Amino acid sequence: MKRKAWAVMWVVYLAGVAIALNQFKVPPVMQALLDSLQVDMATGGWLMSVFSVAGVIFALPAAFLLGRVGPKASGLVALGCTIIGSIIGAFAQGAGILLFGRIIEGIGLALIAVVAPAVISMWFEPQERGLPMGIWSTWVPVATFVMFNVASVILNSFGWQGIWWLGTAVALIAFIAYALVVGVPAKGAEEEKQKEAPVSMGEGLSSLNTWLLALAFCGFNFALIGYSTWAPSYLSEFPGVGTAAANFYASLPSLVLIPGGIFAGWVLDRTRNRKAVLTIALAAATVVLIWCFKLNTSIVVPYMIAIGIISSFIPSSTFTLAPETAPRPELVGVALGVVSIGQNFGMLVGPPAVAKAAAGGVWVLGTYPVVIGCAVAVVAALLMRMRTEAAR
Repeated sequence: MKRKAWAVMWVVYLAGVAIALNQFKVPPVMQALLDSLQVDMATGGWLMSVFSVAGVIFALPAAFLLGRVGPKASGLVALGCTIIGSIIGAFAQGAGILLFGRIIEGIGLALIAVVAPAVISMWFEPQERGLPMGIWSTWVPVATFVMFNVASVILNSFGWQGIWWLGTAVALIAFIAYALVVGVPAKGAEEEKQKEAPVSMGEGLSSLNTWLLALAFCGFNFALIGYSTWAPSYLSEFPGVGTAAANFYASLPSLVLIPGGIFAGWVLDRTRNRKAVLTIALAAATVVLIWCFKLNTSIVVPYMIAIGIISSFIPSSTFTLAPETAPRPELVGVALGVVSIGQNFGMLVGPPAVAKAAAGGVWVLGTYPVVIGCAVAVVAALLMRMRTEAAR
């Protein structure tokens, strides 16, 4: 049973990485896209964040779909949307069609963000979820690091369209693996009992702690994705730093998040107060990001590593806490849908907000929205923690 659980987890993880690879195709080739499509920075920001529009719109329907057709069909639909959207983008000749393809790809993000953690929750007991959820939390960092470091090579050989074809191929591989491996565990007596209980969307949406957790994750993603989208462009303006080096520097937080997320999951399995872990990590991220657009070449590497170490604990804590905020176990999908809304809304508005603040190349002004987003996240996490302690 445990071997099967881990096999399912790793295939679900592959699906998440494949979809996130497609999400992060834009930042490392942003300048090439701006030049090829002849668009401004604001439009370039939307090429990244429009991917999250579908994530906001379809997060709750994704929870409904999961309940109706199960994890296998839901995951295959997610990967199928990613493949179709990526193919549309590869043939795009203008920003409009490319944006349309990105929205379809975003449906895949909306689905997998709900389906994957729900599948992990099905296969692992609550006390065992810290490590698998910690591993799952690295799906975006792994994809970001890989894409940021292979994009320049592909761009030079095949143009930006080659990156879209790479995303299509990886998603297709994940589609096949998902179809062969993922399913649901054998139902025990407790699960059969839960099956008889009606699932109320309204009841799932009534949990204030779920919404506070979603707000905290929204603020974090607003800040980190807003910054990471423009970090390659910002760093490439440093003397002697080219596009490839800038992409590498910008990918360092993601590199650190990979082992960091796994370590954070291990810590969470051994920590009773997981809300405190989330709050402390968000507060530390707020302090560190004050200097995000005030760097020089001598401190870029340690600074990016510090962002990665601190950020490791935030997605891990969020995905571990989300099922615990659901009023009933069968409402976990709804709770994950709400958290996904927060995540995607933050990713949606973060890049354009930073672009607007830093318009004209005054990068230091982009610090303000980044820090404000993190501060909102800290307040939401504190309120959630206070409510939990008051209820004891």
